[in-house]
Amino acid sequence: MYVILVANPKGGAGKTTIATNLAAYLAGKRQRVVIKDMDRQRSAARWLSRRPRGFPEVRGALPDTDPKVIADYTPQWLIVDAPAGLHDAPLAELVKQADAVLVPVAPSAFDFEATADFLTELTALKPVKDGKRAIAIIGSRVDQRTVAASNLDEFLEPLSLDVLTHIRDSQLYVHAARDGLSVFDQPRSRAEESWADWPPIFEWLQSMVAAKRAR
Repeated sequence: MYVILVANPKGGAGKTTIATNLAAYLAGKRQRVVIKDMDRQRSAARWLSRRPRGFPEVRGALPDTDPKVIADYTPQWLIVDAPAGLHDAPLAELVKQADAVLVPVAPSAFDFEATADFLTELTALKPVKDGKRAIAIIGSRVDQRTVAASNLDEFLEPLSLDVLTHIRDSQLYVHAARDGLSVFDQPRSRAEESWADWPPIFEWLQSMVAAKRAR
């Protein structure tokens, strides 16, 4: 099982959008996937409750879910949607349990400030310093035509971390979330533009999984 922690301490950074769409994509590739919803708002769990039958199955878990229930399903992927305000011992514990950490960053000054502090704390953790946990950044809800997008690029440029892609600001994500779906559950004619943002994430994860298998 490969464990992906999707984390940013600031609410509204796009964690659940990344987690649910990634889960649906992997499930569509006939992978067994569980989303563990650690956030108090339970947005991922509610998304799962709305997911229609007939679409690729994603199973859900909550903080109090018996680990044996997850293990009995033998998932290939466990995606953890971290709570907002994640710091200190709870952050260290979730990083210890993960194989990789995805950090979404929205294009606003408030998000930059919160993320900069978070990355300082995250990269100081022993598993990260020792190179045993992979970290990557994803621009979230980005309109490339705006000054905010340029500001995001300026914020990300000096980071000594993998910056994978920008996920565009599209109403398709809003409509899909409302229906318990992902952009990958949509027809190509409607979603192909949004799909184009995701291959760098998939390629990075494939390389991380390959590296884990090689160890």
